[in-house]
Amino acid sequence: MNHSPILAFGATSKTGRWIGRSITNSAVGLGALVTLLTLLLGGCQSQPAELAAGEEPSAEERLRSPLEVVNLRMRAYNEHDLDAFLSTYSAEVEIFTYPDRSLGKGKERLEQLFEQPFREGAVHVEIHHQITKDSYVINHETVVWDDETTEYVSIYEVRKGLIRSVRFVRD
Repeated sequence: MNHSPILAFGATSKTGRWIGRSITNSAVGLGALVTLLTLLLGGCQSQPAELAAGEEPSAEERLRSPLEVVNLRMRAYNEHDLDAFLSTYSAEVEIFTYPDRSLGKGKERLEQLFEQPFREGAVHVEIHHQITKDSYVINHETVVWDDETTEYVSIYEVRKGLIRSVRFVRD
């Protein structure tokens, strides 16, 4: 039986030691290989080293792709789970109406904006399309807030597993 690697992935640690895995013909089924390739091709990006002061993402957060982070945010939004929603954001998140009109900065501002609508169940988002490029996720969304429906294009910048900025394009 052939046990030569058909796919190897990993990285070199700070000490120069290879950390990784290889997949052999006998070690994994086709379905698992397709799943792995989908994850690798869909979620690979390089992450810059900067973090907001005192902010350290968990190991799980560092492994999430930008698309996973944004979709966690969307699920928390629709479930009106303020803690889960806020956990997807950097402490220093910046929110804009495209391109650069500031709507606020920081998780505290987000909490002020969403605490009441979440408590009342007055918000919902539907995602029509998503595009990813490196650390960015671009959504075409319809948002219902207090029975008012608005279409958005939302641009999420994700760094180190947290949303660092959001730009909302709307009429």
